[in-house]
Amino acid sequence: MQKFRYIIFIPLILFVFACKSKEKKTILAEVYGKKLYLEDIQDFLPENTDKEDSIMILRNKVNLWIKKQTLLNRAEINLSEKQKDIDYIVREYKESLLIEKYKQEYIKQNLDTDFTESEIEAYYNDYPESFSLNDDIVKAYYFKFPANTNLSKFKQYFLSDKENPENMIKFAEENNGEFIDFTNKWNKLSVISSLLPVSLENAETIVNKTKRIQTRDKNFAYFVLFTDYKTKGEKMPFEFAKEQIKVILLNKRKVNLINNLESKIYNNAVKNGRIKINIK
Repeated sequence: MQKFRYIIFIPLILFVFACKSKEKKTILAEVYGKKLYLEDIQDFLPENTDKEDSIMILRNKVNLWIKKQTLLNRAEINLSEKQKDIDYIVREYKESLLIEKYKQEYIKQNLDTDFTESEIEAYYNDYPESFSLNDDIVKAYYFKFPANTNLSKFKQYFLSDKENPENMIKFAEENNGEFIDFTNKWNKLSVISSLLPVSLENAETIVNKTKRIQTRDKNFAYFVLFTDYKTKGEKMPFEFAKEQIKVILLNKRKVNLINNLESKIYNNAVKNGRIKINIK
């Protein structure tokens, strides 16, 4: 097997940089008979670079060229002539790219992205098996206070059976507390858990047992009041599934739009005599 040679003549390189002679090319490396000349890459070297940096950059570029040539040699040996037909590959890629860009532009100009509530609800009811929860989901109020806050009044509200969130929210606003209302929509239990210094793993156990979580770390005190929950494996609540259904319906519209476009273009070509098939 023909070996490759890796040659760098540092004094000669520096001389070429100094005088920029074009009379004789400087060979930096040779791989399977292919040669890399200093003149091929010197324009890519940064200006005003000191000697050591120039040589280091040069070595890196030569190493990259060598790796590329060894891989290229292996590809040329192992690929069939058909596989090496780059013109065909490039043409196929270009055609596919043009078609895809046209489809995307057509979709952008013609896709209806609006859905009625009844359309979404109909899909939800027609395919109940598609909407099984993969995670526990909850609704809750979340509060966080600096550790030195006097929370005796807040705890009265928090532990009260009357569950008046307005009083807790007001207390948080007046005492430098952080408040997040997670009751407006369903959220994964993991979202709430990520805001606490403890891990919450089972919504059913937590909510059925206490409905409340109190915990603290060095800097803050945390409180969570749960108002509702659904467990993994249950059917998704409709409002939780809505966005997922919109994506599904939108993809269906895209597919139908492109299928109709392809049929229309094909039929027009047939009608206008633009298609001739010679296979009997």
